[in-house]
Amino acid sequence: MCRRFLPVGVLLTIVAGSSARAQMPFPRDLLPTRTSLERLGLERQWYNVVPLVETERLLRISRTADLLLAQTNYARLHAFDPESGRHLWTATLGERSGLARGAAANSFAVFVTNANMLFALDRGSGRTLWKTNLGTIPTSTPACDESHVMVGMTNGLLMGFYVKKTDSKGKTTILDAPAPAWNWHAGGPIHTRPVPAETMMVWGGGDNKVYATMADERTTVWRFATGGPIGEGLGVYGTRTLLIPSGDFVLYAVDLLSAQSLWQFPSGAPIFQEPLVADEDVFVVNTAGNLTLLNPTNGEPRWTTATQGGRLTSIGAKTVYLRSYNLDLFLVDRATGRMMVDPSETHLRAGLNLREYDLDIVNRFNDRIYFATDSGLILCLRELGQTQPRLLRDPKAPPFGYVPPEGIKPTPPTPPGAEPEAQPKTEAAPAAEPAAQP
Repeated sequence: MCRRFLPVGVLLTIVAGSSARAQMPFPRDLLPTRTSLERLGLERQWYNVVPLVETERLLRISRTADLLLAQTNYARLHAFDPESGRHLWTATLGERSGLARGAAANSFAVFVTNANMLFALDRGSGRTLWKTNLGTIPTSTPACDESHVMVGMTNGLLMGFYVKKTDSKGKTTILDAPAPAWNWHAGGPIHTRPVPAETMMVWGGGDNKVYATMADERTTVWRFATGGPIGEGLGVYGTRTLLIPSGDFVLYAVDLLSAQSLWQFPSGAPIFQEPLVADEDVFVVNTAGNLTLLNPTNGEPRWTTATQGGRLTSIGAKTVYLRSYNLDLFLVDRATGRMMVDPSETHLRAGLNLREYDLDIVNRFNDRIYFATDSGLILCLRELGQTQPRLLRDPKAPPFGYVPPEGIKPTPPTPPGAEPEAQPKTEAAPAAEPAAQP
């Protein structure tokens, strides 16, 4: 990473909101100027400072639907409003750790890990609702719905817990301690973030397979084998299309309910980053730096462009935003795949220097762009005039895994003379391991 030495006279004291413990000095030109952003069609939405002390550093930022979360090496978790930047609360997660795995949230809690502990925090105040010892180190970001939380472990287990209970009269209450639901075992360490899907859940194992299992019983519905490691996150389109990135160079589309293989896209290099779905578009980038826009219904590529090793960050109405290997921002036209501004133009011609912002997120919720420095400065950018966030998925659409009251329509038979559809690479299901109480 390129770092420049700056004279002492150009320090700007930026003070966070009422939560700040102390004033934090930052170089004056660390905040992008209005002019440099406008040259790229961007403007600043907000910035704020994570309050740090002594040698504390920011390890990771992550997003849920309506929270931005920042975790430090002093085992502190800070919550911000992702739209205004307002600091909401701070939680302490026990002993200091050098790892941060991201967080998940439902309507009442935020779930986060630190070392071998899983925490449930009140989403409104950050107060600890409960914590439990996982017995070993987690390797995936937690995932949750309103009733469950789950996390992948270094020993190949996917551990699941109930966070709510329903009595015989149908009354639901939040548990003050997690109740073990199930443990599934799938080869090596689990790095893929699980995906809740109503009555099911989907997760990638360390054995190059993706599993669909029932949420409330120890039953595997199907498993799908690929030829390489599963990527860091699974994509979803509509209510039934699951997108599986794999180290075998292929993006697979599988029907969640029938396990039918819908289509496959050979990208030419391993795919580890989560595919981003925006409206009726699927964006996938491989390790060779090729970004492709796919039709989600049949997997046909609409365009492919070289990104110089870039990583997806955000999808706007007309622009795709990526970061290069040296942390410069660059822009691709969403409709055509044409490179609008390459990394060197961003840095040298537009004058936008983001190289000190060594932390970012892949925003799978809306079009906002987030960066952070390990010294605690968080920056949110937006497209010019886009005062309201543009959601990537219709909030009124049925959730992934939704089954209509009338049930599922059977797959129509192949017409005479037509080529038979490829069969899914499904295998016999393994049995769940007992969910031992930690």
